[in-house]
Amino acid sequence: MKFGIALKLSLLLALAGALAAGLTGYYAFEASRTLLVNAAKDRLLTSTLVLARRVALAREEIERDLVLVAEHPAARALLQGPGTPSQQQTLQDLMVLMLQSQPSYFQVRLIAADQHGMERVRVDRAPRGPMVVADDDLQEKGHFDYVSQALRLGPDQTYMSRVAINHERGSHLGVDKPSLQLARPVRDAQGRALGVAVINIDLNGTFELLAKDMPESIQLYFANHEGDILIHPEPAKTFGFDRGRRIFIQDEFAATGPVVRGDNNVAVFESHEGAHANQPVVAAFMSQPLKVSSPETRLTLGLTQPLQAVLAESNRLGQTVLQIVLALCALSLLLALWMGRALTRPINAISHAARMVASGLPAGALPVERRDEIGDLARAFRDMRLQIGEQISELRDNQDELEHLAQHDPLTGLANRRKFQERLDHALAQARRVPQTVSVLFIDLDRFKPINDHHGHDVGDVVLQTVARRLKGVLREVDTVARIGGDEFVALLGAPATQEQLEAIARKLLTLVSEPMVVDKLQLDLGCSIGIASYPDHASTATDLLAAADHAMYQAKTAGRNTFRFFDATPPAT
Repeated sequence: MKFGIALKLSLLLALAGALAAGLTGYYAFEASRTLLVNAAKDRLLTSTLVLARRVALAREEIERDLVLVAEHPAARALLQGPGTPSQQQTLQDLMVLMLQSQPSYFQVRLIAADQHGMERVRVDRAPRGPMVVADDDLQEKGHFDYVSQALRLGPDQTYMSRVAINHERGSHLGVDKPSLQLARPVRDAQGRALGVAVINIDLNGTFELLAKDMPESIQLYFANHEGDILIHPEPAKTFGFDRGRRIFIQDEFAATGPVVRGDNNVAVFESHEGAHANQPVVAAFMSQPLKVSSPETRLTLGLTQPLQAVLAESNRLGQTVLQIVLALCALSLLLALWMGRALTRPINAISHAARMVASGLPAGALPVERRDEIGDLARAFRDMRLQIGEQISELRDNQDELEHLAQHDPLTGLANRRKFQERLDHALAQARRVPQTVSVLFIDLDRFKPINDHHGHDVGDVVLQTVARRLKGVLREVDTVARIGGDEFVALLGAPATQEQLEAIARKLLTLVSEPMVVDKLQLDLGCSIGIASYPDHASTATDLLAAADHAMYQAKTAGRNTFRFFDATPPAT
């Protein structure tokens, strides 16, 4: 049988068509896998940053509860003497409310500095709710570091114990469970430490609450400053040092070594070795130094997601591509017998488009107007490219949403502390170049806690949202208003302001916030206390400027609330 040039060309064109279809499918599949993995890494890193911020906010909320106990007049009275039954009951009621509102608290205690650290007031979480511990069951705790070390702290300092399994006798639901203690000294008027306020935290419960919105496929890891695993998807690998065997996160993920040592703050990687050889994962880990006094110098937090889950969409796309390629190969073989030279140009165009897509460039013109198999191929490739583009766009939208959540308060929509800190750092850098003044207003609501406690968190949330709208209504577009936690707001003025202008702004804020509001047919009255500080008169750094405004706010509180004060470093007269 003689093979003519037409047959040879047809066979060659059939082979070329099959090769072009295969290359198109291969490059599209590989490009989609790479894009999906990179997007998953970015998404995990953003989720890790958000979770780390939630952890920091949770710690700050616990510290505020500690301050509330440590600075309560009844606490000082009970530590300076026997106290009265009314003072004892007041402090017990406060601790019961804390346990009722914070499901992650195991205990709240007031411990004296004398009598070997005798507990004076103690409320434990029991199966049926908060339980006040009777006098005969109170224990001596002076030998624990969260008592001895906390008593040595300076003013406005908090001590955090090591994260460990709780083996303290009589701690009820917290026995033999992962926990940590935060403690703060209770001082008399002369600044002498009378004792400590202590909150025992349920570690597992805290992280379950913080990570409850994450997808089920994402797994959480937590390690101390030496890399000992504290939280792991396999409970048997946690707290190995409590059983005489240390299990380190850097042994399971070698890439986390620099993060644990503090050489790098973030590590994003894929793991295909060791325990993850059979089921590779995409991971993002980060660590930050602690801002409290603690034997733990830094903590490492990480999230992983199975690579199989990340590539599930890519695998489905690969099956579709394979089916298209096989169909087109068979079709090309049949059509090549009479298509001849007419096939060369459109196939080359499609092959070129596949290479352009694989390189991340526009595909260019495709012969989609043809009413034959080549047109089908072109349209199939176009649809596949559009499908990939839609997936990439969706991934970018999700990443933008996560980034927005990382920089904004989810309740009020205002900027959060991270976003506010960025704006403040930028404003100070610009002010140093010009130079010019930068002013910060620290706003704390008055009488918000009774409203929140009496009418519930839903009403409290509506109040916070209403206050946020009022603050934005007073301030200009160039100003930045943020909620940094609880009922605390801060405002950064976008332009220099004189003292008279600052006073006018503060009075407008006081007037607007104090206007009555109606929530669920309830008329609620509240006010606010405002502290004002300016660069460079009151502070030279962002941290000091925010602290100065906070201090001025407390001066306003001391002056009777619902007023404002400029920062004054002069101590109050005794």
